[in-house]
Amino acid sequence: MRTLVVGGTGMLAGVVRALLEEGDEVTVLARRPERLQDTRAHLLPLDYRDTEALERALAQAGPFDRAVVWIHGTAPEAPFVVARHVRGPYWHLLGSAAANPARMGSRRRERFAALHHDYRELILGFVLAGESSRWLTHEEISGGVLHALRHHLNRQVIGVVDPWERRP
Repeated sequence: MRTLVVGGTGMLAGVVRALLEEGDEVTVLARRPERLQDTRAHLLPLDYRDTEALERALAQAGPFDRAVVWIHGTAPEAPFVVARHVRGPYWHLLGSAAANPARMGSRRRERFAALHHDYRELILGFVLAGESSRWLTHEEISGGVLHALRHHLNRQVIGVVDPWERRP
């Protein structure tokens, strides 16, 4: 299986390692290519904020059978550019703000539905620890992503988002 991982040199490095061990052909799109830990992965070294360069690189490297995508809000068009180059499941990692009950509904899902037939969401939450809370570790995030991939989940919260007021 040809898998694209955007964010695979940071918090998703564990996902890259696991998929390589499972026999996937993994391509990592990286803004910081020097951080790629596993040389068995194919590298696309570019900044996804440059949507024209992103489109060209993915057109040459793709299409991909599936994707795991973590893109910061500083590149609002990049997730949609990536989706055009993925034939199968597209797991989109979203920060905990996507689960904020006070936030207005997003047109993101409708836009993806028009563009990609197999859009899935992974919401990054937090961990409650007694009277305090903390953000998820890279290992917890990778574990949650791998669980979603292996079980073909359409939407999953990794950690918790409730109670919202306990967010770190």
